[in-house]
Amino acid sequence: MNIEEKFARGALSHTYIRVDREFKVNIFLGYNEEGHMSIVIAEPGKETVVKSSKLIDVSLKRREDQKLALIFDLLDDAYKSMFLIFCKDIIVVCERAGSEMAISNALTRWKYWKEMFGKKKSSILEKQEIKGLIGELIELKDHFICDYGENVAVQSWMGPLLGHKDFEVDDTWYEVKTVAENAVQVNISSLEQLESDVDGHLVIIRLEDASVTSALALNLNQMVFNVASEIQDPETLDLFRTRLDNMGYVPDEEYDNFNFVFKGRQSYAVTDGFPRLTRNGVSESIGNAKYTILLNGISEFKEN
Repeated sequence: MNIEEKFARGALSHTYIRVDREFKVNIFLGYNEEGHMSIVIAEPGKETVVKSSKLIDVSLKRREDQKLALIFDLLDDAYKSMFLIFCKDIIVVCERAGSEMAISNALTRWKYWKEMFGKKKSSILEKQEIKGLIGELIELKDHFICDYGENVAVQSWMGPLLGHKDFEVDDTWYEVKTVAENAVQVNISSLEQLESDVDGHLVIIRLEDASVTSALALNLNQMVFNVASEIQDPETLDLFRTRLDNMGYVPDEEYDNFNFVFKGRQSYAVTDGFPRLTRNGVSESIGNAKYTILLNGISEFKEN
């Protein structure tokens, strides 16, 4: 579904194009009379009070056919790419809900996006922080949500809470390190990072720099959308937003300039014999330590 193309078709004439005639829900994309990008959901529903944000105007109007029209208008073109991600998410949510519940579910989803679009940040994360957050989001989506479900997965994500481990679930933990495709070592930033009374896992996510034109490229804004689209429970979605807040992430067009290609994942069992520094293994006079682990030196601990 190429929604960018549908917006482009409606740009010159300020008209709306139906997303897909095969869809159960009536959703239209285009430009309003003021020339703002807009998405409209036209389905049965109850009138209610809706709140806009600084960047998106929201209205709910009763049409002549007695259906409600829920309208989201983008007020700042600088956020065009984020609005496209928002539209894709709303379309998915409405199709899951069906025509009778489309508007209700879209409004519930809007509460999440209103918080995201309502904030502006003076600076974005550093490139290495961006890569690290993308790595954790890949692990959250492809491993934890798949294996544990959305609620447990988001609750287990401890990195945003400044936990020593990035994920803690059941009786184990996972530390995620995002490195370049050809990296031969990983940096461990503290004595506590791999220290635990229970066995854990060191997960290596490999990302390589890519151009914005690469068909395989992904960026932070896209990864946030990819994870959010997997979460249906409103409370879990709000928890996910809070975790992103803690990481210092606010939607920004600048993140579209940092693109990467996912090159693979490898997990290592952190258990007896795994080479690591721990608090118990160094002098009490040492406050902290940073060190590196050579990946070819821990091949015996690789997990399938």
